[in-house]
Amino acid sequence: MSFYVIVSYGYLLMLLIVATTGIACYKKLGISFKILTIATIISMITALLAIVSVKVIKTNAPVLHVEALSEYIFYSLIYYHLFNGRGVKNGIILSIIIVSVLSVINALIWQPFTSEFPTYMNLVTLASLAVFSLLLFRQMLLCPSKTPILKQGVFWYNTAIIFYSTTLFLQIGLSNVFKKNAGVDALVFYLWFVILYIFTILTGIAIVADSKENRKVHAI
Repeated sequence: MSFYVIVSYGYLLMLLIVATTGIACYKKLGISFKILTIATIISMITALLAIVSVKVIKTNAPVLHVEALSEYIFYSLIYYHLFNGRGVKNGIILSIIIVSVLSVINALIWQPFTSEFPTYMNLVTLASLAVFSLLLFRQMLLCPSKTPILKQGVFWYNTAIIFYSTTLFLQIGLSNVFKKNAGVDALVFYLWFVILYIFTILTGIAIVADSKENRKVHAI
């Protein structure tokens, strides 16, 4: 069994744990974290399909094109429900429409989904998510919650996104720089899994924190 398969199955296991946690406390979650639970389940399915795709057609590029778009839609919808301002909400919906159209064009013309990874769209979606994250941190500062920040699901989700979007953006850049150096490129590739592992852990904490926060509110 290759190291790639081992880390892939490890990632699947982590997604399964987080998804199971979300399902177990689904009724106690706010709408944003119910969407996050669904997004985690979708991520688990695409991660499994990626493994199968590598074995069958020797590339997971088609799956990654679908994954890039689906992740952006779900994570953006979560932000849609977390923001208060109507202008930002409308901007998020508009961005989903634009990214969806560009993703289809990219998959058919610029980076064919049968052979190339959707790095162009990844750069667009990651930059957009980073902006959403910064705007939400600003909203949290302007409208602070009575709940301690480390016990807020919103804080952990937003931390997960800012970490994911910035580090993965860097990983894609390093991959382009070192693509001709097989040894370094392999390390950069596995950095991708390190990022996914940490991101999954943070989203799991976000789901648990939101569940506890809502449980306390309902108890009062």
